[in-house]
Amino acid sequence: MSMKLWRALESCVLAIVTPLLEKNPAKTVALGVPLVFSMSRAIVLAFACGVLRQMWRRGLTGWPEATLAIAIVLALPLLGALDRVRPAEVLLLAKALFGRFGVGGVSQEPSKFDDHRVDSL
Repeated sequence: MSMKLWRALESCVLAIVTPLLEKNPAKTVALGVPLVFSMSRAIVLAFACGVLRQMWRRGLTGWPEATLAIAIVLALPLLGALDRVRPAEVLLLAKALFGRFGVGGVSQEPSKFDDHRVDSL
């Protein structure tokens, strides 16, 4: 191979691989290798490829698929933001999010306006 072709091929491979590389320099330096792949980014990419293939074959048929597509688009920036914070802050965020489950308009007691008749009659 000529040197120009080799450089072009090397540049293309690096451009393809760069989004999958670990962005945290501490993780890269700790392992002592030149390239460290981010497993979370690889998982998001594989999941996005699967959803894209499904949408390509079947189309976008409803809100659940549209919501999933939006979640995939937002996953990488969210992962990038979580990489820059301390683990304790991530745990506090997770506790706050999970603490919100069950809070809202759902009540276990029947309404005082419920006359206990079957609504389907």
